[in-house]
Amino acid sequence: MIILVDDFAPSLHLHARMLRERGLKVREADSAQTARRLVREKQPKLILLDVHLPDTNGFALCRELRAEYPDITIVMTSATYRDEASRVSAMYAGAADYLCEPISAESLASVVKRYL
Repeated sequence: MIILVDDFAPSLHLHARMLRERGLKVREADSAQTARRLVREKQPKLILLDVHLPDTNGFALCRELRAEYPDITIVMTSATYRDEASRVSAMYAGAADYLCEPISAESLASVVKRYL
């Protein structure tokens, strides 16, 4: 099970479709609140987490989830924050990886395969 967290609906649905086409089970969250609920209910193996969310930032949510669910892998993504400082912030927050969007289907599948 993979949970995708992104407030930008086109990216959220595109990434979900890319993964579902590869036979993966995916749930979508458009806010930190929804993500917290899904993580608690579904206990995913992997979370793809966008930096920009409407109710918190992804770095803070990553730290929170990492503390509560240390066995879940979190990969952060961003179309806006593409700089090295953001990548470093993600690693300090507990992310296993950081992807800059746009992400090709092949790149997304490769990263997911690596962490599942």
